[in-house]
Parts: sequence; structure tokens; C-alpha cells
Amino acid sequence: MYIQIGKRKYECKATTFTTQFGNEAVRVNSADAPVARNGFLLLNSKEEVIADRSDFTNLYREDGAIKEYTAVAEEIVPAEGTQDPVPTNPISVALSNLNRRVTEITPYTQTKKAYYGEVEKVFYGVPNGILTVNMDGEYTVERIEDRLYVRFERLDGTKEITITVQ
Repeated sequence: MYIQIGKRKYECKATTFTTQFGNEAVRVNSADAPVARNGFLLLNSKEEVIADRSDFTNLYREDGAIKEYTAVAEEIVPAEGTQDPVPTNPISVALSNLNRRVTEITPYTQTKKAYYGEVEKVFYGVPNGILTVNMDGEYTVERIEDRLYVRFERLDGTKEITITVQ
């Protein structure tokens, strides 16, 4: 590929890109070509015109052999970072609040199996609320902090005990 500036041709590689402000730009990589102040033509290997960039008269950026041109004059604005926390997304806050409310109304359920000879089952991490115990036979319940003790007559087999807290 070639870049033609005025009547002179220079071997190059060229690509198009979009600037940070959304304008079309051309990046030309040529060790020999000077800055094209009045636009240029891009030619293929047969020296046929493949792109007329006569209106690309603004030098966007230059870095050694690489020169970038735009039709609209603009300056590159460097990105600025910050260490400030990212603002809270209102959708995330709403979803978090909804999840918390659903968790609050979702009953806590835990099931344990009591075996032959046992007289109590202890449930750990039980939240406060309205307690329901599902178990055949007579039993008593005692709560100490987050532990729940379900006591019953000595078993002569196995039983399932399910607690539910609303």
C-alpha cells in the first residue's frame, strides 16, 4: 500500500479507527512519508486509488513513523482516573433490598434424625421467630441463644424432627 502526498508516493501501512469523540481517523505507518498537511490518497500495490483522504488535513497524533489524521480537528483528552469509590448503582440497591425482604419472609427449616436411645436433639444457628416443631410424640423445647433443644422420651427407634421458624 502507498500514501500519496501531493505528487509523491511513499510505501505505508494504513488502518482506520474511531477517535475518542467518534470521528473517523486514519493511522498511517510510513518511515518515509512526511506529515500530510493537505490530505492524501491511499493507493493499492498497483498504484490505484483505494481511498481519497483529501479532507483528512488535521494531524491527530504523531509517534515516530506513525501519523494519525482526521477530517475534524480535535485534541486528545487524556483519561483521568480516581481512587474514589464507584457510585452505588440504584438497581443493585433495589435488588439487595428485595433480596433482604424475601429472606426475611422465607421460613427457616432444619431437619434432623434422632436415633435409638437419644433423649434430645440440638439445633444450632436457629433464628428468632415463630417456632413450629414437627415430631411424633411428646416433647419440650428450650432455647439458649441461637441453640434450640428438643427433648423427648428415650427413643426405641429413629424419628425425624423438623423445626420451622417464621
